[in-house]
Amino acid sequence: DYWTVDGQFTNDNGGHNVTSSDPSSGFGSTASIDLVPLVHTGSQFVPQAAIRKMLPREGDVVLSPTAKLLVSRVNGSFVLRKVVATPSGGSYLIDVPEIARYCLRGGKPGLSFDDRWMTYHHYVEAGDWAELGYASADDPGFVALRASGAANIYLVDLRIGTRMRVTTMNPGQYALYPHFRSDGWIYFIVRDNNRGVENIVASD
Repeated sequence: DYWTVDGQFTNDNGGHNVTSSDPSSGFGSTASIDLVPLVHTGSQFVPQAAIRKMLPREGDVVLSPTAKLLVSRVNGSFVLRKVVATPSGGSYLIDVPEIARYCLRGGKPGLSFDDRWMTYHHYVEAGDWAELGYASADDPGFVALRASGAANIYLVDLRIGTRMRVTTMNPGQYALYPHFRSDGWIYFIVRDNNRGVENIVASD
């Protein structure tokens, strides 16, 4: 069987204009998700009734390719949940206990096909100067990044929580919307506002 998930979400400007912060994660206290099982009948997949789970303050929820994990954004962090699906009649009973929380800022994430890795983009924000190797927030290079905006791709080892930066974009360049391919490569878009072009980039 397969699954879909939907819930509250925040639009992402995607660097079409100067974007200097991540999308808001101020989701409501009544936020919920609907999980829809697509049950195989022997010849086709048939959607069953949605199963609603309350997830206060969580949004931009993504289901892993294995349908065993959910990840959401909440108050500048990512929350990882296990999907416990128990067959019941022609549908399921669902529990989604929290199993990890990563205090990292970023946009909507993607999960790898082996449930080991998470990837996401993060817009360069005011406090990022040290992580990007600048001497201070007043460093001319960092000031240029903030003036024109930029975004980078990050990779997180879900098991131990370590984070690594995949890209180092220049002012006006936005690396966005990373997704995993089944062989572990990451595909993402680079929007270069300096030249008015977009490219799809692959990284192993």
